[in-house]
Amino acid sequence: MRITNKMISKSLLSTISGNRSLAAEISKDIATTKRIRKPSDDPGGVVQVERYKGLISQNEQFTKNLTHIRGFNNNSQSALDRATEDLETARNLAIQGASETTSPEAKQALAQNIDQIIDNLVDLGNSKYKGKFVFGGTLTTQTAPFSRSGDVVTYNGNSKSIRGQVGFDTQVAYNKTGQEIFNPGGDPDIFAELVALKQGLESNDGAAIQATVGTLESAQAAVLAKTAEIGALQNRLDSTEILINNENIDLADQLSRIEDTDLFKAIVDAKALDDAITGGLQTMANAVQRTLLDFVS
Repeated sequence: MRITNKMISKSLLSTISGNRSLAAEISKDIATTKRIRKPSDDPGGVVQVERYKGLISQNEQFTKNLTHIRGFNNNSQSALDRATEDLETARNLAIQGASETTSPEAKQALAQNIDQIIDNLVDLGNSKYKGKFVFGGTLTTQTAPFSRSGDVVTYNGNSKSIRGQVGFDTQVAYNKTGQEIFNPGGDPDIFAELVALKQGLESNDGAAIQATVGTLESAQAAVLAKTAEIGALQNRLDSTEILINNENIDLADQLSRIEDTDLFKAIVDAKALDDAITGGLQTMANAVQRTLLDFVS
C-alpha cells in the first residue's frame, strides 16, 4: 500500500494531539502538585490514598486524646502537689501542738489552721478540668466528689477508672479517684486524721494530737506515691505521642509518594513532550510543503 503525504500528515496530527493531551495533564499535575485528582487517574492508588488518610486521621484523634489526658493529669498533679504541701503543714502543726510548751490558747489557733486545711483539701478534692471533676471517678459532673458538714467529710464519687484510647489497641486509665487519694474509711483516712487532730487541739488532748503525727506522715507519703504514678503515666504518654508523630510522618511520606506529583519528573516529561510536539509540527509542515511542490510540478 502506498503511504501518501496525507496519511503521514494525519498520523502526525494524531500523535501531536495525543502529546498535547498528555502535556495538558502534566501541566495540571504540576499546577496542583497532585498526580491523582480523580478515581480514574489511578484506581489502585486511590484505595491506598484513602487507607493512609484514614490511618492519619485516626492517629490525629489519638493525639487529641493524649492532649486531653495530659491536661487532665496536669490538673490532677497540681492539686496533689498542693495537697502534699497542706499535709506537710498539718504534720508540722501537729508536732507543734504535741509540744508541752504550747499553750491551750495556741492550740486553739492551731485547730483553726487545721480546720482551714480541711477546707483546702476538700476544694482540691473537687478540682475540675474543663468543667469536669478529676477525682470523682467516672462521676465527673453534677455532684462534687467531696462535701463537708461540720467535722464530717463525705466522698460522693466512685472508684471507677476513666479510660482513653491512645492507640489502635491501646487504652489507658488516667484518673485518680478521691478514694485512692484521700482513702475515706481506710487507713489512714486523711480527712478523719485531720479532724482528729483538730479536735485534739481544741480539747488540749496531747495523746490524740501526738497520734496524728505519724499517720499524717503516712498520708503524705501515700499522696506522693499517687503523684509519682501520674508522672509515670505522663512519661508514657509523651513516648506514645512521639511514636504516633513518627508514624504519621511515615504515613504522610507514603501518601505523598502515591498521590503527589514528582515535580522533577513532570518537568522533564513536559519538556520532552514540548520537544516532540514542536518536532511533529515541523515534520508535518515539511510534509505539507512537499505536497504543495508536488502539486505545482
